[in-house]
Amino acid sequence: MVQLFEGCNGSINFFFEKKFIATLPLNKHLTYEKYIKNSDKIIVEGLQKGENLSTIKRKFWTAVHKLKYEDTLSYQDSHFLGIAVLGLIKLKQIDADGDEEGILIMPPYSRKKR
Repeated sequence: MVQLFEGCNGSINFFFEKKFIATLPLNKHLTYEKYIKNSDKIIVEGLQKGENLSTIKRKFWTAVHKLKYEDTLSYQDSHFLGIAVLGLIKLKQIDADGDEEGILIMPPYSRKKR
């Protein structure tokens, strides 16, 4: 069972091979755009170090395949896995709105008042 991390603005949920694999909170400081910038930063830093795109893609795929079967992920592992999926989306390896892989941005859960 994947641990849910929800912020005051909701969460980003990641799916891979029709399986829910990770979640990241959304709040005032952690926005979807900030997560995208983090994945872009990793790609740019890899290119600046002399790695080619195929090596960066392989590292992202390795991270996703190693962590997707974990039952309980720490926040750091969930964050790393989410950034790897966002990097693969940026590199056009995963479709963000795909039927087997992708992301789902959820609003915050609100309980009904009785």
